[in-house]
Formats: sequence, structure tokens, C-alpha cells
Amino acid sequence: MSKKARRRKSTRPRLSAAQLVRPEEGGKTPVVVAVPVSERRDTGPQKSLRELKEEYPYVVADLKRIGLIALAMLALLIGLAVLLV
Repeated sequence: MSKKARRRKSTRPRLSAAQLVRPEEGGKTPVVVAVPVSERRDTGPQKSLRELKEEYPYVVADLKRIGLIALAMLALLIGLAVLLV
């Protein structure tokens, strides 16, 4: 087996291209020009709200159940805080 070659570490820190640019004397800052973004492309067929409701009829019922459980737990915590303090 051959030995691993050791690389010398450079004494200069690695800087990106933006970090290598020095600001001009006199406090002038460079002007940035906005480039318009291309229009968003259609990523595929969009489902209507009616189709989603038909496909997931249980979601609304589950969200209501979760809300009631959260409300009951909050009421229990408030009741315990009043009793124990």
C-alpha cells in the first residue's frame, strides 16, 4: 500500500467571489438590478375543491374531533391549575 500524501494547508482563508470584492472608496454601493422571474409553469393537473372533498370526506370530521379533544385538554389543564394553585 502506498502512503497518504499530506497536503499543505494554505495560510490564506478561502473566500467566495462575493467576499473578494472590496467596496469602493467614498461609500458608494453597487446598484442591484432586479431581473423579472419567468412565469410559473403548470406542474400538472390541479384538482378542484369539489374533487378533493369527494376524495377525502373524513378529513373535516377528523379535524373537528381533534379540535374537541384539544379543547377538552385545555379545559382540564385550566381546571387543574385553578385547583392546585
